[in-house]
Amino acid sequence: AAFSNATLAICDDFNGGVLNFNTLAPVLPPYDVLVWFVDGVEISRIAGSAEWMEISIPLTPGAHQIDFQYQYNPFDLPVLPPDLPEGRQGAVWIDAVELVGM
Repeated sequence: AAFSNATLAICDDFNGGVLNFNTLAPVLPPYDVLVWFVDGVEISRIAGSAEWMEISIPLTPGAHQIDFQYQYNPFDLPVLPPDLPEGRQGAVWIDAVELVGM
């Protein structure tokens, strides 16, 4: 497996709120997937999204680390299927990241 990460760190004095972002993930298991974590805990994963999606994650007060992780061959298959599915782009996009406080 291979990973590519983007990390957002939120300060100690954050009063809580919601993290909003848009994502486009034209990726498909077993080839690849997009996963996001809050403070090291997996929150969700997405694959096969051919349209932009809006995601909201509620956050409690205090410091947080949000990791967005693109995973290639996340199941550590020795050989991937030879035929790539139509629509798979092998990349993910994250846009319009917004932190809304309480």
